[in-house]
Amino acid sequence: MVLKPPPLATYRLLLEFDGSRFQGWQKQGPKQSREGIRTVAGSIEHVLHEAGLRLVYLGGAGRTDSGVHALGQVAHLHLEAREAPRPGELRRILDSALPQDIAIRDVRSCPPRFHSRHDAQDRTYLYQISRRRSAFGKPWIWWVKRNLDLNRLSQAWLAFEGDQDVSAFADLDAEEDGRARIFQCEMAEAGALILLRVRATHFFRRQVRRMVGASVACALGEEEPRRVREDLGNPTEAANLFWGAKAAPASGLFLEAVRYPGDPEPGPVRPTLLIP
Repeated sequence: MVLKPPPLATYRLLLEFDGSRFQGWQKQGPKQSREGIRTVAGSIEHVLHEAGLRLVYLGGAGRTDSGVHALGQVAHLHLEAREAPRPGELRRILDSALPQDIAIRDVRSCPPRFHSRHDAQDRTYLYQISRRRSAFGKPWIWWVKRNLDLNRLSQAWLAFEGDQDVSAFADLDAEEDGRARIFQCEMAEAGALILLRVRATHFFRRQVRRMVGASVACALGEEEPRRVREDLGNPTEAANLFWGAKAAPASGLFLEAVRYPGDPEPGPVRPTLLIP
């Protein structure tokens, strides 16, 4: 006799988190709790288990690296429908027990087929560079101690726009194709902060950090913006190793938003932590 799977209650979550003390989004397997590996997904699963809810699946739109933050991570959650809470009650359960560096912004019911990663139309990342030392903002910025040429920074950053092969600027698996459509690269200033935003169909591991690192290297006069354009047009293994060593730290990087069909486009670039 074939057993039917239990009926499911399905939810779409919107959350933010400070990634400083997390080893990324994705749960690291059954040994995670024993080895003290702290992940965002693992923390959510722990709260659901403690509340007596039967978890079937939890998936995120972006698998953020260790130390990377999120302002608008989207996740899809499947619970066994028996005694599953309404969205408002589920949010209350999560809010009451999650650690202080994770905050639930919204919980709503969604169709069972909704998949936060596969259904996403595009994703937006924001990076914060500080031109001064901050007593409060260190976990959320990259303090660049030397003077930055903003014209050269802009030239290098804008070079990434378009249909690109970013193989020289990402960690790829052997079977991965490094092509992505980068819709928009923006730069803005807010006091001592320089804000870099990028929106694309998808991103590869450490891609944004390498893009930022390459742009800062150009702004410091260590490299020329034309080298960025050349390595986009003709990526090599040597270029991948070179830009890998230039990657910006995780501290300044935020998954800002994940957009789905029908969602509005992002508004003006805004800092997450304003440093006068």
